Amino acid sequence: MLSTALRAIISLRLVRRADKKGRVPAAEVLMNTEAVRDQMRDMSKSLNIAQLIKEGNVPYGMQSFDQSLMNWYQKGVITYDDALFAATNPAEFALHAQGIGSASDTSWDTVKQEVT
Repeated sequence: MLSTALRAIISLRLVRRADKKGRVPAAEVLMNTEAVRDQMRDMSKSLNIAQLIKEGNVPYGMQSFDQSLMNWYQKGVITYDDALFAATNPAEFALHAQGIGSASDTSWDTVKQEVT
């Protein structure tokens, strides 16, 4: 029943601002697509949320925590250290912050487009 009633899941982590007092929300967004519903219904499969977000980034506007952190970091709103501390995958975040990424991973393309 949950797979048919759910529309989206938005999860937030508050990260300290670098530019003034306060915090900004790093948001992870998972839309309930057909692929998400199928994985929720099939109890024999493990729910791979990170992969679903990666695949749904461009067509459905999904985003991971790390992509959200990268947007804030590139805009100068949060520091690199705070972004790295809050990252789900700090090693991958560090590589993307240095401009190193896989050519086959297009999920970060929208982050780069917003900055340029």
